[in-house]
Amino acid sequence: MAAPEDVDIAREGRIIVSGHQVDVGEALRTHATEQLTRLSAKYFNGAEDITATFSPGGKGAGFGCNVRVHAGRGLFFDGHGEHSRNAYTAFASALEHVAKQLRRQKRAMREDKPVNATKAALL
Repeated sequence: MAAPEDVDIAREGRIIVSGHQVDVGEALRTHATEQLTRLSAKYFNGAEDITATFSPGGKGAGFGCNVRVHAGRGLFFDGHGEHSRNAYTAFASALEHVAKQLRRQKRAMREDKPVNATKAALL
């Protein structure tokens, strides 16, 4: 069974870019896939699943975008962005929210490591 055209299966995981009551053009799909692939490679050496869903904004004006990243180990990160005219800007806002969550989680995991006992003994 072949993957649907809106699914890009990368080495790191699966990236799905879709629209809910909105037609997602090829240029927007390509842009979103490239940005999500970069984000996936930067944090946690690749995510298992990433989903970006575009929808009409509030009261039918503008665009909304939801991005959900499953980074494995039970870690899920969600971001939402809206813009009155541009789907790319809505996507950038949602991606920024997710990137901030990933950055904070990565920092927390890095700082949570135990202290090296031999290094502490030398001080």
